[in-house]
Order: sequence, then structure tokens, then C-alpha cells
Amino acid sequence: MPTGPGYDRAPCPAGAAVVAVTLSTAYHMVRSLPGGRAYNDVELTSFQPNDEVTFSCQCRMAGQPVIDRSGLRHADESSRACYDQFMTINRRTFLGAVVPVTAAAGLVASTGGAARATGRVAALRTMADDGYDGSDLWLRYVPVSDPGLLRRYRESVTTVIVENADRNKVYRHTPNLSMAPGSTERLVESTLEVARDELVRGLRGLLDQAVPVKTSPGDRIPNGAVIVGTRDSSKAVRQYISAHDVASVGDDGYLIRSLSRGTQSFIVIAGNTEIGALHGTFAFLRRLQTQKPITRLDISESPRVKNRHLNYWETERLYAGNNEPGTGGLNGENGAIFDFAATGASAERNLPVILDRYVVVARAMASVGINGITINNVNANNAYLTSQYIAQEAALADALRPYGIKIAVSINYTAPMDARFAPDTLTKEQLDPKGDDFRGWWNRRAKQLHDSMPDFMGFTVKANSEGQPGPQDFGDDHGDGANGIAAAVAPLGMKIYWRTFVYNADVDADRLKRAYLEFGYIDDELQPDGTRGRFADNVFLQTKNGPLDFQAREPVHPMFGRMENTNQAIELQITQEYTGQNKMLCYLAPMWEEVLKTDTYATDKQGRLLGKRLVGHIVDGTAQHQSDTAIVGVADLGNADDLTGHHFSQANLFAFGRQSWNWTLDSADIAADWVRMTWSNREHVVDTIVAMMMGSREALVGYQTPLGIAHQFRSSGHYGPYPSERLQRDDWSPVYYNKADSVGLGYDRSPTGSNFTAQYFPTLEARYGNIDTVPENLMMWFHHVPWDRRMRSGRIFWDELVYRYQMGVQYVTWMRQTWDSLGPSIDARRFSEVKAKLATHETDAGDWRDTCVNYWKGFSGRDVPVDDGPLSIKIVINGRTIGGFDLSASSYAIPVAAGLSPRITKVIPAHRTARYEILSQAADVPGQAVVRVAKDDFFGPIVKNYVFIMERDTA
Repeated sequence: MPTGPGYDRAPCPAGAAVVAVTLSTAYHMVRSLPGGRAYNDVELTSFQPNDEVTFSCQCRMAGQPVIDRSGLRHADESSRACYDQFMTINRRTFLGAVVPVTAAAGLVASTGGAARATGRVAALRTMADDGYDGSDLWLRYVPVSDPGLLRRYRESVTTVIVENADRNKVYRHTPNLSMAPGSTERLVESTLEVARDELVRGLRGLLDQAVPVKTSPGDRIPNGAVIVGTRDSSKAVRQYISAHDVASVGDDGYLIRSLSRGTQSFIVIAGNTEIGALHGTFAFLRRLQTQKPITRLDISESPRVKNRHLNYWETERLYAGNNEPGTGGLNGENGAIFDFAATGASAERNLPVILDRYVVVARAMASVGINGITINNVNANNAYLTSQYIAQEAALADALRPYGIKIAVSINYTAPMDARFAPDTLTKEQLDPKGDDFRGWWNRRAKQLHDSMPDFMGFTVKANSEGQPGPQDFGDDHGDGANGIAAAVAPLGMKIYWRTFVYNADVDADRLKRAYLEFGYIDDELQPDGTRGRFADNVFLQTKNGPLDFQAREPVHPMFGRMENTNQAIELQITQEYTGQNKMLCYLAPMWEEVLKTDTYATDKQGRLLGKRLVGHIVDGTAQHQSDTAIVGVADLGNADDLTGHHFSQANLFAFGRQSWNWTLDSADIAADWVRMTWSNREHVVDTIVAMMMGSREALVGYQTPLGIAHQFRSSGHYGPYPSERLQRDDWSPVYYNKADSVGLGYDRSPTGSNFTAQYFPTLEARYGNIDTVPENLMMWFHHVPWDRRMRSGRIFWDELVYRYQMGVQYVTWMRQTWDSLGPSIDARRFSEVKAKLATHETDAGDWRDTCVNYWKGFSGRDVPVDDGPLSIKIVINGRTIGGFDLSASSYAIPVAAGLSPRITKVIPAHRTARYEILSQAADVPGQAVVRVAKDDFFGPIVKNYVFIMERDTA
């Protein structure tokens, strides 16, 4: 233990002590207290390396406590029963334990100012930190708990070497860029500086000791060194990584190699660019976080998709934000992750001031390879094109740039008419996308953005959709409008992401057909040079994964593969608009995996099947040879403590980044990594939480929209059920999609209906168009299904539909009970917050089931099925077999004749694989008995607690 000032100030005979220490010793003092914990009680300003900080310690020990100058130590070492340590200190500099600024002499000597800066901001939290709020996302570097693995990691990583970290400083436009008072993160000026600092932070936490940093390998690379850089920045990288090898990973990729020279072994993390080296740094830390081997490494990674962006909506879908009065956040904020126009107490925190959460989000995005963000809603506010906002955007871009993240903004097509830009405004007649006035205006506006942000990506456009203006309002089409703006910004290297989310009712009665009808002909249009496709090379058509609107299951959008002459970006929704918002646990990666690995059966011009034709191949360009590729996620970030509104929503952001980088990854593997990085590396915890996550989406489909019924949401919030709702606009109404009648349920889009199936390639057209071959989980997307149709389970459609609703709820019940079992393994605050969410989740899932089943029952004219459900049972009491239990019911009244026992003597499950347990018996009448029945179904475990109320039989 180190010595330091303040150790002898606290006699602490048996009760509380107040100890003043420097940051350089605080960490060691806390670690010497078994069970030490920290709570984020107050916010103070940032600490300098030798500032004294004060914490109070409430101790109760079996032995006589002794404090001496060597640290806090117990006289009776065997009885280490000190607990309930409370520290009052900066909430992000000291939560659980502080990375000391001068934690090791070698670190200070080697890095100087870098060590001071990194030490000031880095924070480690232990699993014992019951107050942890989730604000580090998956970058919470807790010490490796396995002693043997920790020893091996420490032997393999002894030194960090980053040469010339400060040489290539990124562009910075805002001279007075600064962190907000009290910040614990810090601004950096180069990407290698980010990589170095992240390694210091991460290794310090994971290895539970400081790892020294060197700026040069010296004459002999130390054993256990981790070298990070490019061939340009690092002599060591040039020496050990060939130009040919590193060239193969492109601009964003990386190599991680274990090398040895004589008796010295070391690891090299290299990229063609500093951004690539940063991505490799995060990948290396991820291996330690997930307790994977770090010896004999030979890793070569590069992204399959070039542009991996977030669309951030700052005014809608803020499930991680507070409301306008400031409830749940700082006064004056609107809940958005970035503050542009906060008022009141938060007015001094607007950009260009940089907040901690901006840097945390930048680190998290970079850690999974996300490289761009559109910072405002697609229902765009023209304020983001004003000089005031551009200055703020430039400051944000400055802060994000070292992490390899560029920004874009959403625009309104008619922005040139906005009086805020006077005298540089246009009239309606001047909004000709082929004219010089229109193109000149957009060029001037783009140039203003480019002057402040040379790497500004471009514009996202929602046009002629849901009230947003567009070229069709002026007699032009989407190709004219997109190309007009694209031509204006092309000289500046910018791109246009033109959303295809359009559904003009005049185009076709079936909403799902409208997008392809509005865009397909432009892609096929013959050009003067003999090529096809009118969209410009710097235009992306940004298309949702399905043809409707981010439902929990949709068929893939038919435009994937059909737009072979146009750059196409897939749009996924990370924020859970229709998938439970911030109330329901729904892991979305299995849905995205399902979409990206769906076979489009795309053909070439001769009608031959393409060799690579999955949706992922369309998106990454390997199917139809597009050189520029993109994947976009509608983000879920806000100013809530956990930044996403639900601790498990963080997994969706993590998964989006991982799947954007490599869409072939297995969603279960991604879930396991996230759990290990976020919750625990204990195998039973990992296995249990991954199981919860992997079935959660299918369960949500079950209790919301089973078997292909779609969009049965209450229009006011897109959360609760309202299958009977009929709105003024037909295609916003649930009844438009369910088409419920006495015959059946679902929308006929087969050749005998709207013939939407014709928009797919022939194989899918035939499969979807025939009710006998369509996948049952998509059946009502394409067919009006008769109530008595026999399903593959052997049940009729009505019975199968009801059981799917019930199974969805029963899975949520299993999740809730399973989470309860993890209480001893999860820190208290997050455990209780998830527990509360799951209780709401179960209640609301039951509401979906009951509302929908009761509504459909009125059309089907059939009773709710009993006795053949996955968890159906019969019970035997006094020799009498009793069944007919509606699985949706919460309890069941059982009449017991006078003088007879209420004891259940036998349980008979309907399915042989079901398991049951009699949790309690009624001692008398009246009384209560509880039987738990469980079964592993096709998407995971389901459970039902039968509550039997024993009543006196008065018949």
C-alpha cells in the first residue's frame, strides 16, 4: 500500500471516520476496505492530480480497527467484515473506485500530461457498486474476477506503447471548445490519443492495476507490451506489420497480432488509419471484458458496410429523455442527448459546451464502429441550418471527430423559403430542383456547413411523407428532388440520404405497394449513355427493413434487390417505437439478423439467381456491386442516467453497431458479449440473461402481432393495443390492417387481393402468394386467413392465434421470475430498475393479449380454446379431474364439496414435455393452491402460475 498525506488524520476507533487524501491514494485506500462501495451523492468539480478529496467511512468490524500510515488495515485480517463504506465525491470520478492520476510512478514518468488527463476522467466501478446507474453503457471496465485469468492477463499486458499519439491532431473549428464545469470526461485532440487513453482507462479497470504507457518502444520492446498505431505513426508497427497485410483491412479495419522476438512477447494493434487502430483498440479491450484469450492472436477485421450511421431523432421517440419541464433530467432540457436550446438551469450547458454524456456516447459508438450520426429528426426543423445552430454543430463535430464520427443533419425540402434565411430565400417558383436558384441555395448552405465542418457528411431527407414537403408538391418526382440537392452538395463531398418511407394514398389502395411504385421506375430508367437508373451517385435511397413501419416482424422490403442501379441504405429502428419503448425488454438483434439473412431470391437481367442475394449482400454491395454502402439505425439516446431509457435497450445500440460492422454475426454471440461487458462474466448470469434476451422479440410478436397481423397499436403513442381504432386516415387505422370479419383475419395481398406479392422476385412472389406455402409467421401480411383453417400445429387458426398471444405473455412471466433469481448477482440499483420494468412489461403484455383476443372473439364467434395450450393442465381433486382452464385467466375458482379435502392429488399436463410443481396446497376451504407449469417452446421457456381458489361447493 502506498503512503500519502491524510492517512493519519482519522483515528476511527469503531465508528465513522473522515479521511482526506489525494486522488493518487484514494483508489488504494478504498480497495483496501473489503466490500467498499461508493454512491453518487453529489457533484463536485473536476479534480487536479493533487487535490484533496474527502470521504466518510462507517465501519463495523469484528476485530479492533487500526488505521496507520500504510493505509486502512484491519488488525484482525481474518474477520474482514467492514462494510457500508460511503464516499462523497464526484459522481463520475469516484464511483466504486478511482483511477489515480499518479497511481504508479511508471505511469507518471512515462506519460506526463496524458496520465494526468486520463486519471482525472477515468472511473472504475465494481460489481459491489449498488448505486451504479448504467451511464457507462458497455464500457464499464470492472476488474477481472477470476484470479487465474487476471494473473494471465497481467502477465500478457504490462506496458502500453503509443508512438506520436499527439502528432496528427484532428481539425478543430471552435477555439473555445470546453467541457462543462464538473465534467469527468475530457476533450481529446487526436484519435491515437483516444486509443491510448481508452487503453489506460480500460486496462486500469480490468487488470485492477495501472499499466504504464510509453511513447517509444526503446531499443527492446518490453515483454507484455501492447503497441497501437499505424505504419506512419509507429516505428514498431512498421517493423512488424507489412504494408500488404494492413492494406487488406481498409480505412476502418485493423489487425491484432501476437508476436515474439526472442524471449519477448508482445501484441500489435495496427490500422491503415488512426481510426482503424482505434477500432482495434476497442476490439482488444472487448476481448478482455468478455474474458477471451489474448495470446496467439491473429485477427484481421474490416467492416462489411462503409457508412454505419445513426439517425438521431431529438424531438420524437425520446424514450430515454425527460419531458419539457425537466422531469427526470436537468431543468430546461428536452431529453435529447445533445443540448442546443436548453433553458433555465441548463442554459449554460448548451453547445458549444460539451457534456460528459457526449463523450461517453462517442466512445460507445466508436467501440462498435459506428462512424456517423444525423443529429436531428427527419421531420426537420430548419433551425439546424441557421448560423447559430451551425456554430453549435461545429463544436459537437469537433468533440466527436477524434472518435471517427462525422455528423449530418436532416433537412426540410422547402427550407429555402424559410424567412429565417432572409435575404437569402427563394420563392415557390424558384424551387425547381433542376434550376440554378434551387441548387445554388443548397450549395451555399452546404458550403457554410463545410466551412465549419470539412468532414460534414450531408443531408437526410424525408420528403412527400406524413405532411413533409417534397418535390411532388411542385410537379417533380423523387429522383428530381434528390438529384437537385445532390448536385448542389457533390462538389463538397457530401451525400444525400433520401428516405423511401412514402405512402401517398393516391398511388395504390395498399399502403405496402406505394414505395416501390414511386421509386422503382426511376431506378429502371434508361439513361442517354445506355445505363439504367437516374439517381445520382451521391444519393442513397434509405429504406426501412420492412414495407410498413418498424413492426416487430415484417416481410423484407421488396425494394431490396429491386433497386440494382441505385445506392441503397437499409434503415433499422433501434429505439423501440413499436417494440415496447422503454417499458419492455426486447432484444432486437434477432430481428435484424432475420432480416439481413433473408434470401431475396434476386436474379440478374437474364433471370438467373444471383450467387449472393441475402438482404445483407444487397446492403453491403456484394450482390449487385454497389461500391458505396450504408446501414442506418434510428437511435435511442437521451439524457436519462442510463442514456437509453431501459438498461436492456443499451443492448440494441450495441448490437446495431456490431451487426453494421458485420451483418453475418450471430445475434446470440453479440448478446453474450454485451452481457459480459455490462452485467457479469459469471457463466450462470451470462447464460440466463442471454436466454432472456434471445426469446424476448419472439415473445413480443406473440402477445402483440402474432402470425403476421400488423400495426394494431393505439395511434396516440404506438404502445398499447387498439385493434378497433378507426382514424380519419385509413392507412393509419388498425382496422385497415386486420380486416377482421366473420370469415377470418388479415390483409389479402396475394394475386387475388392487392397483388403486393408481385413486387418480390419470382420465388418469393410464389411463396408469399400461396396461403399453403407462405411462412405462418407472415401469414396475415399476405392473406385473409379463415378462422377454421388448419395450421401446421394441427390446431385451427383461431386456436393457434389465441395460444400465440398466451405464449408471449407466458414468456414474459418466465423472464420476470428468472430475473428475480439473479438478484444476488446483480448490483442493486440496476436490478431493481429492471425488476420494475419487467413487472410493467408483464402487465402490459397481458393487456395486449386480452384486448386483442376479446376483440377477435367477437368476429370469430368462437370460445377461447382450453386444454390444448402449451401449458394447459388438468388437476385431480378427490378423484375428480378438472380442466377447461383459460390460460389467460389470473385465477380459477374450484368448488369443493363439504367434508372433502381441497388437496390437489394429481396434475396432468396437456403436453408431455411440460413440467409442473405444486407450489402450495390449500389447507382448508376456502383456501388457495398454486401450481407452476413450465415448458421450453420454440422461442424459449414459458411459464404459467395457476392460482386455484378453493371454494365451498354450494350447488
